Amino acid sequence: MPRPRKCRRVCGLPENRGFVPETVGAETAVVLNVDEYETLRLIDREGLSQEECGGYMDIARATVQQIYQSARKKVADALVEGRPLHIDGGNYRLCDGDEKPCCCKNCWRKYIQNAQKQQEERKMKIMIPLDEDKKSVCPAFARAPYFLCGDESGAEVLENPAAGAQGGAGLQAAQFVVDQAATAVVTMRCGQNAADIFKAAEIKIYEADRAKDANANLAACLEDMLAELTHFHAGYHGIR
Repeated sequence: MPRPRKCRRVCGLPENRGFVPETVGAETAVVLNVDEYETLRLIDREGLSQEECGGYMDIARATVQQIYQSARKKVADALVEGRPLHIDGGNYRLCDGDEKPCCCKNCWRKYIQNAQKQQEERKMKIMIPLDEDKKSVCPAFARAPYFLCGDESGAEVLENPAAGAQGGAGLQAAQFVVDQAATAVVTMRCGQNAADIFKAAEIKIYEADRAKDANANLAACLEDMLAELTHFHAGYHGIR
């Protein structure tokens, strides 16, 4: 019974998954496996030895040599014969956070770790729609004259550029919140379109306490004392 093949560790999938010659004939495409692509990248692009490449891919040097020779033969066939080159398939696995540290500068795990670090360092910034008195929470998110924008260090009042919009006020107001790099919104009500934008931007939506003014709601949100808003209206149907 043959020994099962060991998966080759790959730092990231290629951004370009295929190439075609200027004049494409009826020739069948050459398929370069992802693990073959990785050996070319590590050896020919990054300048690693076959032994170092084996360390990165978690396979033996002899296996690297076989994969590397196959990869170069496929690339040569595509270039000489003018055949399309597709990168797909193979016996590989992507890096994960439980493995030994990888020194490859293109490792996808590093991008995830950096994103997580930036998210952790991102301060909580809250925006609340304000009424004309600049104190009360405005029931209409999109048409609020102002927004209270604050964090642990303080707050400021910003004019809502969408307040006088002829149409699409909800989308414009939501985009304004995103542009301020807010991490949370506190509001009495919110339309589905705006909610979709907030969710895509990973901005949490909390339901305002109607018995409190905007500053008190800001403090409550910072102390994690507000519930998340879970119901969203399809359009403006009047103030509840």
